[in-house]
Amino acid sequence: MLKNSTLLHAFMECKPDLLRFLKRRLGSSSLAVDMVHDQYLKICDMKDQPSVGNHKAYLFGMAANLATDHLRTENRRSEILQEASGVVWQETDELSPERHTLAKAELAYLAQAAAGLSDRTRHIFHLSRYEGKSQAEIAEQLGVGLTTIHKDLKTAMAVLRAARRRFHDQAPGDNQADHYPSKSKVAGNES
Repeated sequence: MLKNSTLLHAFMECKPDLLRFLKRRLGSSSLAVDMVHDQYLKICDMKDQPSVGNHKAYLFGMAANLATDHLRTENRRSEILQEASGVVWQETDELSPERHTLAKAELAYLAQAAAGLSDRTRHIFHLSRYEGKSQAEIAEQLGVGLTTIHKDLKTAMAVLRAARRRFHDQAPGDNQADHYPSKSKVAGNES
């Protein structure tokens, strides 16, 4: 832990400038405060003092990377929400009790289809779609190759697309819950 490091000292001197920089970059004072605090924690958690020629440049680069990571994660979350809204209902549709019931049934159907995936494939899909991690980040985290990540994501998407098609092909026009596909059909064991 770097308690009395020159980097920490430089951070304390640059803190107001870092706040202004992150506020401009992120468009939010409170988010900038959170990012500066995250940066402080990262600096405090460093085991060794990095060999840096220009501490101020290093700190601003670090802040820029934190902001970029945050914006990328938020963009990914936004994309996931848009994808989910397209899967569950059309944007122009009113969320009536019938649509709500149909959406819940579809999500349950898709969850059952996803349960049939291997543990690794489900984990990779979760890291990609829900945590916003890149394929390279996932490969590094899990210690597998990029090809494996790509194939598993492709498999997961194919299974979910097929399940969604089956659900919509089999769902009745009157949206009665007792007409939804059975669990055996969800798992692909259609007879």
